[in-house]
Amino acid sequence: MSTPASKIPLSSRIARFFARALPLGYFEKLPTIIIIDVTNSCNLRCPVCPVTISMHRKRGLMSLDIFRRIIDDFTAIAAKPSIYFNFSGEPTLNDALPELISYAHKHGHDTFLSTNATKLDQDMCERLVRSGLDRVNLCMDGFSKEAQESYRVRSDFDEVKGNIERFLAARSACKSKTPKCVLQTLLTSYSEDQMEAMTKWADAIGFDRVRFKTFSIGSYTTEEEKREYSRFLPTKPELRRHPSGIERALCTTPLYQTVVFWNGDLGLCCIDYDQMVQLPNIEKTGFLKAYLSKPALKARRKGYLKQFEICQGCSYSNAENLGFRINLNQRRREAKNRKKAA
Repeated sequence: MSTPASKIPLSSRIARFFARALPLGYFEKLPTIIIIDVTNSCNLRCPVCPVTISMHRKRGLMSLDIFRRIIDDFTAIAAKPSIYFNFSGEPTLNDALPELISYAHKHGHDTFLSTNATKLDQDMCERLVRSGLDRVNLCMDGFSKEAQESYRVRSDFDEVKGNIERFLAARSACKSKTPKCVLQTLLTSYSEDQMEAMTKWADAIGFDRVRFKTFSIGSYTTEEEKREYSRFLPTKPELRRHPSGIERALCTTPLYQTVVFWNGDLGLCCIDYDQMVQLPNIEKTGFLKAYLSKPALKARRKGYLKQFEICQGCSYSNAENLGFRINLNQRRREAKNRKKAA
């Protein structure tokens, strides 16, 4: 099912018309972001997460050998893509995670991790801090047991809070300025009134930023699931994710972003959690040969034109409110300057 042409602006329809004539060579640009499927397993059962409700592919862990096939291909390339460790599962379930990050860091790549913070024991905290990780989102979806555990099913609020405090303490003990630490919270009906308390706590323990992310009922949910889980939607309209109403005829995501699944298969983009688009494997050929192969080029062109089934239900680029950020470092600098001026 495709988007009705009447909902697509004329300028976008014209762009799509000309885009269909683009040669395959146009899609040979190297990615600026490679998303790593460190594992597609998760220890939690968040209600509208695709890992919980719609993932059917085999579970596994990415090996260091497969990961090296990605990084080694960029050794002689100056413009190195950022490596994001935040796809379908919980990355810290793969014990090799710090080694993967370290290998990317040593080869000049910017690195980013997002974790549910349930597995941050002292050893994992120290290994991650020392890995050279540039940025990390530490996720906690509320500032009470009810708020956290209602959505992050199987998590324990006190444990997660303690793990996050342990991670910030480990960074401080290592006297490291990295990784930059962001507290990420989904704004739900349970957490919408806890933003001030969370921000105050994040500031006190040394976070660099806070990100309050708007809640999405999901592209993979059925109408019944949408009704059931609508209870998580914030009551305050300004804290909800609102569709922009503008349907884009083209999707630029495949032009700069790609995925490598845990077994070495290439993926089209961050929305294809269940690997509905089949692409070459990098294990034998290396990343670049697979990425620049004709099947991969054709898939990126098709994704650019939004011709895959997964493109039709994707709201990735059609929301006007994805949340907001608070720069705690800037707040601290401003407070210090005011104190000096007083």
